[in-house]
Amino acid sequence: MKNEQKNFQLNKRFFIEDININHRKTPSTVKKHIHYHDAYEILIQNSGTGEFFIKDNNYSMKPQTLFVIDKFEIHRTIIKKKLKNYDRFIIQINPNYLNGYFNYLKSDFMPQEIFKKKIKCIELNKQKHKEIKYLAEKLILEQTKKEKGYKSIINAYLLELLVITLRLMRNNKYDSITSNSEKRLQKIIEYIQKNYMKKITLQKIADEFYISKYYLSHFFKDKTGFTVIEYINKKRIIEAQKLISNTDLNITVIAMNVGFNTLTHFERTFKDINGITPSEYRKLTYTKI
Repeated sequence: MKNEQKNFQLNKRFFIEDININHRKTPSTVKKHIHYHDAYEILIQNSGTGEFFIKDNNYSMKPQTLFVIDKFEIHRTIIKKKLKNYDRFIIQINPNYLNGYFNYLKSDFMPQEIFKKKIKCIELNKQKHKEIKYLAEKLILEQTKKEKGYKSIINAYLLELLVITLRLMRNNKYDSITSNSEKRLQKIIEYIQKNYMKKITLQKIADEFYISKYYLSHFFKDKTGFTVIEYINKKRIIEAQKLISNTDLNITVIAMNVGFNTLTHFERTFKDINGITPSEYRKLTYTKI
């Protein structure tokens, strides 16, 4: 019985239903730690200001803004002052559901490609914001009431939202903070993403960019909200999760492939981040090919 309860809790942690929709109205609901999901995410900012770090860039978080986040994409909201008004919708979509249910659309467009694009931030005019906000409210209403046919109408609203987002992307230049310091941040993260499987240290990264280790630590923390080592470990664990789920490679081999020197360090870091061991994660997610 205990094992069944544990498996249920783990499944709730790692697998969302087809679609999860939340309406968050206070800054206290913001996840302040570095995180990622095995799910696609659309975030609609109605009110509140700050910065939103996604993948390798900081974006202005302001009212009437839509954010698009790919699965396993590291992100974090940064709010540097107290907010009286804060309101956002968060829509998370299970990749298997999106890839399966809307597969018939591939002759027109592939919805998952929306999340692969470089554009992560779209400023909405008043009319488009009203239109998208209405869809989010209808999604929440249907998800809450669960009346006969609610799944079908949710699919229809979601498809409409995805099409609107695609069309906005075609006509919208993404708004990122592109100061010299932000460009430096992008280059540092790009370096980490290319070298995470190697033995990279704070000093080695600092030397690569001709800056001091002290400056690098404070610069990265100030811009992203987390440390360089935290980011490297998250990146390594993300890649490990992909290998665990999609290959039959030995766990030890995977640990070495993503940059860990010992299995013990890998397993400890994996459990710290995910709450379960790599072996438990494989049991939950492995897809035989």
